[in-house]
Amino acid sequence: MLRRPLYKTPIRRSRGRVHRAAPRRGVHGRALPGQSDWIGTAAMQPLPLLVSHPETPLSIRSISADLQLSPQETRLAIKLFKQGLPPLVNRSCLPYLFGLSDRLIAAMEKWPVRYYRVYTIEKAKAGNRRIEAPRRFLKLIQTWINAHICNHLSFPSCVKGFVKGQSIFTNALVHVRGRNLMVVDIRDFFPSIPLERVVKAFATFRFPPDVCRQLARLCCLQNRLPQGAPTSPALANCVFRGADLALRELAKTWGCRYTRYADDLAFSGRRIFSLEDMGRVQGIVQESGFSINSSKSRTIGQGGRQMVAGLVVNKKPQPPRLKRRRWRALFHQASLHPEQYIDQAARLSGIASFIRQYSPQTVCYP
Repeated sequence: MLRRPLYKTPIRRSRGRVHRAAPRRGVHGRALPGQSDWIGTAAMQPLPLLVSHPETPLSIRSISADLQLSPQETRLAIKLFKQGLPPLVNRSCLPYLFGLSDRLIAAMEKWPVRYYRVYTIEKAKAGNRRIEAPRRFLKLIQTWINAHICNHLSFPSCVKGFVKGQSIFTNALVHVRGRNLMVVDIRDFFPSIPLERVVKAFATFRFPPDVCRQLARLCCLQNRLPQGAPTSPALANCVFRGADLALRELAKTWGCRYTRYADDLAFSGRRIFSLEDMGRVQGIVQESGFSINSSKSRTIGQGGRQMVAGLVVNKKPQPPRLKRRRWRALFHQASLHPEQYIDQAARLSGIASFIRQYSPQTVCYP
């Protein structure tokens, strides 16, 4: 069943004709750019840094005058803008930039459950994964936060997940022919990060404390990071940074390589990993406020099938043989009976794109 949009342009009728009212204007009197597309597909593209203002220093002066910022707040706004960050110097700045009332943003902070859609998806092996996806209007704000704030975060080279230029393949390449392998899975990675740690993550940008808490509440659900928000991956990487550095140093003392893709930690090298090694990793993870999933953590010797984040790395990074055979059979059937696979065109295209990442010479279509 289709849902009605969160905001709808009012319609008035006169003499049998239908007229659509002028776009709703923001609190500062300017029509918001592309407002008719906000709740559509294009809404998930990040809005400009200053949303409805030109990205010039004069705009900061205009914002300062409209919000009656103090000289100290104005200087901070100019400093943040020069660094490529939004000029959020008090709690009124974010609602002002989006042309919204303070009360609406406060409602999103106080009752975030109203602005999320919760559902489950089936895991690859067993069980279900709980997804907490923000509804479109909150997702629009989170996408803007992710594009103009979280993207300024930098991470150690061992972090391969949700980082520009990195993927599960660059993560797996580090461990190809690594002799021995130890993989450790973190239990409930995103939900294990509480609101206060998210506040500290935003504090690294030198935003005022009340703004850091406002941003954190807009990115959290039930005082923790949700699994499904566009801001969660970068914030989780920021929170886990201390553990990444400690685990990288531990790997160096072992003469091994270490990477992390989301909640999957991987160590590889000549060292024969022991239960004591697993315990040392578990200690660092627990000191950082997380716990490991023992059922998914294991050590694999040179003779076993070594898998890192779903890819086999014994010779080169690639999916398991059974999955490759299933895909080969799927494309073979699609070439024989294309009319039966018209509804699966998007799925087949996605699988083909994935295959070309590890086997560019493979022809997926006849």
